[in-house]
Amino acid sequence: MTTASKIHVQIGQVKVGRSGEILTAILGSCIGLGFLHPARGIFGLAHCLLSESGTADDRIGGRHVDQAVRSLVSLMALGPSEYRNIKAIVVGGANMTMPPDTDPKRLVGTINSGSAYKAVRDLGLRNIHVDTGGVHGRQVTIDCTTGEFEVAQIPRLGVNA
Repeated sequence: MTTASKIHVQIGQVKVGRSGEILTAILGSCIGLGFLHPARGIFGLAHCLLSESGTADDRIGGRHVDQAVRSLVSLMALGPSEYRNIKAIVVGGANMTMPPDTDPKRLVGTINSGSAYKAVRDLGLRNIHVDTGGVHGRQVTIDCTTGEFEVAQIPRLGVNA
């Protein structure tokens, strides 16, 4: 990673970065949804709390996965002909509060990650990196100068898994 200006993407936010910037988010059960377009030198990251908003409005935001996908496409000015050039990352969706042996179908993180993967596939993106689930948080970092991304695990306190 290069030395650059860090942009911390908080819960419900969507941010876009260019060369000289680093996008980063710390995630538990939330989803980090990133779109990387190295050919154009533009990168986006959303920090999604929930899966679906229930509305299809044009407001920019990342609280819900469906809203975040629309927002990333809009903020990055992506057209359908560019989708094949986009690398998507879906990160997070961990079990941060329930016992480690909880049925994954009952966990908000599982629901969030499934929704994010489906939304990205439905958009037509096929180059998708997925790092979801488990019992540990994650920090996702996108270096907008090099186009590289990194996902680091953050251990959940009191859980040895």
